Amino acid sequence: MIDKLEKNKFYMLAIILVIALIAYSFFQFYRETFSYTKDYYKIKENCYEKKDLNYEQCSYFINDDHLNSYIKNVNPQDLYKKYDAITLTSTIVENTVFSNLQFFSPLLIAIAVLGTIHSEFSSGMFENYLLRMGYRKYLKKSYKIAIKSSLITPCSLVLIFLLASIFSGFNFDTSQVDTELSVYSTFKYSHFFIYGSVICTIQFFISLLYSNICLYCCKKNKNKLVAILMSYLAFLIVNIFIQIVLYIFIINKMLGFKELSDYFNITGYWFFRESNCFIPLLISFILQLISFLVLFYSYHNKEQVIIEYEKQVS
Repeated sequence: MIDKLEKNKFYMLAIILVIALIAYSFFQFYRETFSYTKDYYKIKENCYEKKDLNYEQCSYFINDDHLNSYIKNVNPQDLYKKYDAITLTSTIVENTVFSNLQFFSPLLIAIAVLGTIHSEFSSGMFENYLLRMGYRKYLKKSYKIAIKSSLITPCSLVLIFLLASIFSGFNFDTSQVDTELSVYSTFKYSHFFIYGSVICTIQFFISLLYSNICLYCCKKNKNKLVAILMSYLAFLIVNIFIQIVLYIFIINKMLGFKELSDYFNITGYWFFRESNCFIPLLISFILQLISFLVLFYSYHNKEQVIIEYEKQVS
């Protein structure tokens, strides 16, 4: 058990970091949204119930109607009850510190993947494994780690939804939602489970892309930290290529397809305003497939992989 935890400590670290980020995001939301709660109850007690006109904050209200309107319309308990699971989920994902994960998830996955398997390669332990199992079996064992790591981000979205459901009292009634909210979109609120399933699938494919990049970089440097940073740099290069070369120069300039930039910004594949999430679903699948084929070509020759390892340690 201890050996298993030791071997998967970087994978567990990635999970702990995501859980901590989610916890802080909920804390941030409630702190910012209901920061006025103490003042509200003091105003209600002194100005509304006791009619203490000497209380400083009572002077903020022009007349009794103004005060009554404040007491009625901004009651934190009532506003808390109005939050449905969909709005709360969307707010956490899009408007809190959690939204920064779209830029750092490649690094998180690099820590989970390379932190777990890089030592086997850099130490030469993989050669000992190959004495006891076939090369393909070893590759499948290693790729299971990539798949498992690729589930971290989609599972984080599911966890946020589950927590939002609990905190909202499993309120899924969106009939009273303000359509002017920044997180609102007609398709998302009308077909949330389809929307959520598509987003989670997209995140799995994109995470597989990141994992494949990590596995490719694994045998390029025997230093684990350098390999992690190399994989993140490779992701940045891929992202720039997709946005600038593929979209701007080819699709936009040469082929004449305009206003499609959101589809080719893979760091933004965490949420969408309308039903356009199906195009990124296709793009994310194609990207992970291409990266898998490159990875397969890179590792398919056992002797070449061993020679490349020996160059690293010689």
